[in-house]
Amino acid sequence: MKIRLLFVFALVLSNVLHLDARKFSVSGSVETYTAYLWRGSKECGAHAAPCLSFSYGNFTLQSYGFISYDGYYKEIDWDISYKVGDFTFHLADYYARLSTYQTPENYFDFRKGSTNHIQEVILCYEPRKLPFAIRWFTFVNGDWLPQADGTLGRASFSSYLEPEIFYQFKENSRLSLFCGASVFKGNYTKYTKDFAVIHLELRYRHQFMLGKVNIPVQVSFVTNPYSGKTWLNAGAGIAF
Repeated sequence: MKIRLLFVFALVLSNVLHLDARKFSVSGSVETYTAYLWRGSKECGAHAAPCLSFSYGNFTLQSYGFISYDGYYKEIDWDISYKVGDFTFHLADYYARLSTYQTPENYFDFRKGSTNHIQEVILCYEPRKLPFAIRWFTFVNGDWLPQADGTLGRASFSSYLEPEIFYQFKENSRLSLFCGASVFKGNYTKYTKDFAVIHLELRYRHQFMLGKVNIPVQVSFVTNPYSGKTWLNAGAGIAF
């Protein structure tokens, strides 16, 4: 048995060592914003948003987070994606925790009713020759429909649809308009509406190029027609 395991390990290692280095890339960034706005809601105020990404060919593994400066909010996310032409398929895991939670933190708790994880599948269509994109997001685990007796029912399959139109001023400057909607009685509307527009955003983003280092700056106006809330958000960072 040990010989077989050693053989399998050697085979996997040899395949890894023969990966085409030209198809492998690493990138990272750290940005800071006045608020963390997510799908028409404000999760926290001023925060840092680090990100690290590994790509090989059409596959990308990404880890990113949102950490508020006041210690109130923390989020750690993972995303694995595969790109085929103009389509990209994602599987993501989100882990969020507030400082007000009374239970001890346990990142590896995936139990129904106590976990702080949510898993989501994502499909993006971004045609290369058109200033347009559309993205579909669906929770598949970690978010359950509440029952009348206070228990948790089946997975909610809460979904979010987000078209984007944009204008590319130049290679590093982009103005975007987003329109996001909650679909299938999602938690975005506390499971009360089959459909509701919850996110309208006008965003301008520019990246200053300094050799191999980029300095991204961003400003956006965000409103939620469903809740009636509006925000102005701005941020900057460093990326490589």
